[in-house]
Amino acid sequence: MSIDPIAVWANMKLKVWPERYWMLDLGDASAQDAASAFVASVGRYSCLIRDQAGVSAIVEEEAVERLKSEASVRDCFGPFRVVSTDGELPFDVIGFLGPVLKVLNDEGIKAGPQCGAVFDHLFIYERDAERAKALIEGFISKARDRVNDSTQGLLPSSVS
Repeated sequence: MSIDPIAVWANMKLKVWPERYWMLDLGDASAQDAASAFVASVGRYSCLIRDQAGVSAIVEEEAVERLKSEASVRDCFGPFRVVSTDGELPFDVIGFLGPVLKVLNDEGIKAGPQCGAVFDHLFIYERDAERAKALIEGFISKARDRVNDSTQGLLPSSVS
């Protein structure tokens, strides 16, 4: 049986990381320098991706300055804020981020998803972060209403 992504959202909270974040485009030779930035960023969000283009790193502002002095940075994007799910998120839920990404994209907000083993994360331009948070919280509220309405419909009429 599949897991209803809206029901998962109905029980979700958000965490907005307080730091400013940047996405760096680095060459393959910079992978070790980028990994060392993660070690120094304990307690902060960070993401490292290696693909056919090289290495991408999402790190907080302090780590950006350190990496710029240690590695060859081809490009830099940001500043971003990172908005993370902060509740039970079954790994096997299908289509979880899709509805929220649609809400944000329909409002002209770019949200880059990153999926972790336990939580999902969206990096959002800082200028759009407060509006994005409000939109996601509104989505969660509607998800709760939908789940509550469907639960009410399952109860005997004398109970509801």
